[in-house]
Formats: sequence, structure tokens, C-alpha cells
Amino acid sequence: MIYIQIPAKQDAKGFLILAKSGFSIVCLPHNTYGVCDEHLRLLKSKRVAFKRLDAGNIPIPTPALAGENTKSTCL
Repeated sequence: MIYIQIPAKQDAKGFLILAKSGFSIVCLPHNTYGVCDEHLRLLKSKRVAFKRLDAGNIPIPTPALAGENTKSTCL
């Protein structure tokens, strides 16, 4: 997965391009997305600016505590 950040001025347009692509994306805070190579080609072809980010510096959110009090039934 490649992590990118889209400038605020182009974030809405960029997000729509990513969402309509048919490929899964990861949406993170601050206009940051986890994408694949195909997404990069689409953004470049539509002239949407983006900056590649170092994956080691991306704070991945932890899942919500939904179901924290439920017991697992897996064997």
C-alpha cells in the first residue's frame, strides 16, 4: 500500500476519483489515503496533486472499541 496526502484544495476532487475507481482505499485523517499504483495513475491523469508519504510515519488508527464486552465464540 502506498500512502499519499492530497492538498486541501483538491481533496474533494481527489477523493471522488479514488472512490469511483473500483479499487479499495484506506481513508485516514488529514487528507491522507492508502492507495495502490492504479490510483496514482488516475490522480496523475486527472491532474490532482498529491504527495507520497513514508509508510513508517503514518499513524494507523486502532479500531473502535465496539464489541469490547462481547465474548468470543471461536473455537
